[in-house]
Amino acid sequence: MKTPTKHILIILSLLTVGNLSAQRWKSYKQEFGGGVGPSFLLGDVGGGAEEASGFIRDLNFGATRFGIQGHYQYYFHERMSGTAQLMYAQIYAADRFSKEVTRQNRNFTVKTHLVELDLMFRYYFIKEKFGHVYKLKGVGSYLLNQISVYGTLGVGYIYFNPTGKHLDGKFYPLQPLGTEGQGLPGGPEKYKRTSLVIPIGAGLRYTINPRLNVSADLIIRKTFTDYLDDVSTTYYDNTAIESANGEIAGYLADPNPGTYPTWTNKGEQRGNPDQEDFYFTTMFTVGYKLLKGASFRPRF
Repeated sequence: MKTPTKHILIILSLLTVGNLSAQRWKSYKQEFGGGVGPSFLLGDVGGGAEEASGFIRDLNFGATRFGIQGHYQYYFHERMSGTAQLMYAQIYAADRFSKEVTRQNRNFTVKTHLVELDLMFRYYFIKEKFGHVYKLKGVGSYLLNQISVYGTLGVGYIYFNPTGKHLDGKFYPLQPLGTEGQGLPGGPEKYKRTSLVIPIGAGLRYTINPRLNVSADLIIRKTFTDYLDDVSTTYYDNTAIESANGEIAGYLADPNPGTYPTWTNKGEQRGNPDQEDFYFTTMFTVGYKLLKGASFRPRF
């Protein structure tokens, strides 16, 4: 065989192998998986040392709780996929964690149970690895070579149930108790325990093999409610709340320890209605891909 012809055949062979590797993602379009990780509330309760400053500066790691999720992911391009996710999480906040006097005097402790269903679009800035057609020695043997980076944006729907801690140590559902005078004369209507959410975030994925991977992502949810922690506007007449809804409702509406009792009088600020709540999770997940058709398994 003449040398030029030999070189051409080698180049064509390499191009064919490269093309098969580039199209390999089409055999692994579907993925099922699940994960677990910490969850955090950014609302009206708890926070840092200063007055409500918003977002990360208002975060307190002592209030960390956890969530669990399951997902189905479908790839419609080697860099793009859609994900349906179902998640359960607890989010928690307590004014005792804050060093700010007004919050400490408020003395709220809230634990919210939350179920989320969402659809998310994922774009891989660094493409996910789906393995090589030929098991060539040394290919993909380095850790960094198996890492992909992605961004996420979507829309979701949540059901949430905020509960408050009573002196007896038990947590009671807060929405039925009307802690801001909901349902009472001159008070607002009771808030809905559902909301749309906008999840946005980013993550890293490590491909163990074409079917199996592990990921870590940070996803922040912008909600359209200010009641994830049951706190939003101003104090209602606490005597009227207790008379209408009982002692537990009265205490949970205003559990101040009595250091500055006038700070929680009727009409005083209880929360900030101008800023809706956020929450976020850091999930560590495992994904398993379904193989479509026959596997590429030539070996040398």
